[in-house]
Amino acid sequence: MKINRKAFITAWHNQKLVRGALKSAHVRMDYTNYEDFLQEGIIIYAEMLTRLANRARTEVDRLSFRKIIWHTLDLLRKQKRITEQEIVFDSTEQVGLLDNWNNHLALEQELPQLTQVERMLFFDHLLGGQTISALAQKTEINRVQLQRLKRDLLYHLREVLDN
Repeated sequence: MKINRKAFITAWHNQKLVRGALKSAHVRMDYTNYEDFLQEGIIIYAEMLTRLANRARTEVDRLSFRKIIWHTLDLLRKQKRITEQEIVFDSTEQVGLLDNWNNHLALEQELPQLTQVERMLFFDHLLGGQTISALAQKTEINRVQLQRLKRDLLYHLREVLDN
C-alpha cells in the first residue's frame, strides 16, 4: 500500500503513540530490536492514516494503536520461534559430543549430581527434543528461567566433557 507523504510526516511527529503501543506490548527501550519495532510501528501508523483518512483522527489513532500492538506481538512470537529452533539446533550439536566413551563415563558420573530440573532438561529437552515452552508449561517454571538453566547446564556439561 502506498503511504501518503503527509500521513508519514504526521506519524513521524506522533511517535508517542507508537512508543506507547510498544510499551503496551512490553517492548522495553533497551531491547535490541526496539528501533526496528519503532520504525515498523511508524509505517503501520502512516498506512492507517492514509487508508482511514475519511475517519476521525481519534478513531484512527485508537485503531492504529491496537494494530501496532498486534503486529509487534506477532513479530515477537516469530522471533521466539526462530530463537527456539536455533537453541534446539545448538543442543543437537552439543549432544554430538556423546559419541566418545570417555564422555559417556563422565556423564554417567555427573548425572546423579544434577538437580531434578537439570535432569529433566537433559533428558526431555536435549535428548528428547521437547521445546522449552512445553517444558515450562509442564513444570510451571518460567521459560526464561528454564533457558538460563539450560545454558548453565550446557556450560557445565561442556566443562565436564572437555576435562
